[in-house]
Amino acid sequence: MLHIERQGSVVLWTVDRPEAKNALDHPTLDALVSAIREAKADPDVRAAVITGAGDAFISGGDLRELRERNSAADAEELTDAGYALTSAIGELPFPVVAAVAGPAIGGGAELATACDLRVADERARFCFKQVRMGVTTAWGTVPRLVALVGAGAAARLLYTGQELGAAESKRLGLVEEVTDSGRAVTTAMEWAADIARGSPKAVADTKRLLREATTTARDVRALERQLFIETWSSADHRDAIEAYFERRLPRWNPR
Repeated sequence: MLHIERQGSVVLWTVDRPEAKNALDHPTLDALVSAIREAKADPDVRAAVITGAGDAFISGGDLRELRERNSAADAEELTDAGYALTSAIGELPFPVVAAVAGPAIGGGAELATACDLRVADERARFCFKQVRMGVTTAWGTVPRLVALVGAGAAARLLYTGQELGAAESKRLGLVEEVTDSGRAVTTAMEWAADIARGSPKAVADTKRLLREATTTARDVRALERQLFIETWSSADHRDAIEAYFERRLPRWNPR
């Protein structure tokens, strides 16, 4: 479920799936893309905030929905749906601030990375755990992450699936601000309100300049899509999913 709230010229999108720690299923992905496109068409919207309800940001893809969807065709659908979401954020004429008040795992970390700014409260945790699930990133993330934290830090995060707390995430440059517990959305909304005071065209043009200067996602998208489809439909990924539900370590195949 997605809640949409308007405060003046700022829109707040809240993913509210507490039973799944706000994991992204296909209806939620579609709802987010539709909401973003509606905001893009509204000239009165000048900034946006995206967050998750309760004690999580986004815990990744919904494994209960995806458990049996392990074919190449399923992978194509998932990578294209997620990339449509992250691309829609990038194409907005105004910035989107991620308010991270809990775990941002897998696809949740990818979504946060796709936003223009990130505010995390002290409970936030970031984990690009894709390799632990036998897959690659899927949503245009690698160039964005490299632009934020540098190639070395990005490599460490992506190779190891290491979990970062809020303070370490700020030190690396993954987030711009860390707040007290429960303050992430309030701070993000304040930032969005500040953004909305600027010239709409100047803000839109500045966002375009920043995106062009800091990402080459289009250059690697075809390869990322191919590799995600291959790894998603692999035996390694299928076993990783079952290992998650069986509470055991995956049994990896040799390269």
